[in-house]
Amino acid sequence: MGYHPPSRIIRFNGTFDRSSIFKGPPSEAVDKAWARILPMGVMRISEDVFQKLNASRFAAVAPLDVGGGRLAMFEAIHLIHCVKSLWMATYPDYYTEDSTYSRQHPDEWRDHIDHCADILRQKLMCDADANLITYNWLKGHYIPHPNFNVQHQCRDYDRLLEVAAEHRIDGSIFPSGWILRPTDRPVIEFDEPPFDPMADS
Repeated sequence: MGYHPPSRIIRFNGTFDRSSIFKGPPSEAVDKAWARILPMGVMRISEDVFQKLNASRFAAVAPLDVGGGRLAMFEAIHLIHCVKSLWMATYPDYYTEDSTYSRQHPDEWRDHIDHCADILRQKLMCDADANLITYNWLKGHYIPHPNFNVQHQCRDYDRLLEVAAEHRIDGSIFPSGWILRPTDRPVIEFDEPPFDPMADS
């Protein structure tokens, strides 16, 4: 939405063996932690906000039942979904539904995993984090060890989640539980989401 949450100074905790609710082994508690930062669903943005995005002019319109505007989601939520997907792929014995899907639909699964790795690469290169990682001597090691506990200026992700929740579309108001293609008007269709905002087919 062009929304930029306030920022604050945070020191990353990058120590290899530190515990984190977002690290393995997977469990119900770990899944709940990921679910908290990955809200499901889509939100609506106003036409005024949409006009400032340089997005496809045929971006899907939100139904009038939910206030109109356009359908959207924050990029940060998509990127964290990708991180989680890559992480889950390393635990096929626990995430059996995803593992089964990867065997039954290997091309689609690979396309998704490759998409996630590449979109994360693009974002990391785009942001080009220039914070410096220093090195320390560790007991029992004869080469210096990188210290990943680096201080960063971070946007407030929790505030971003609050804004996403404020603008979230409640899918339960639709018979299918999701927004379906409108039947009362034509829509412009694409084989793939358009790269050029002005593309019309």
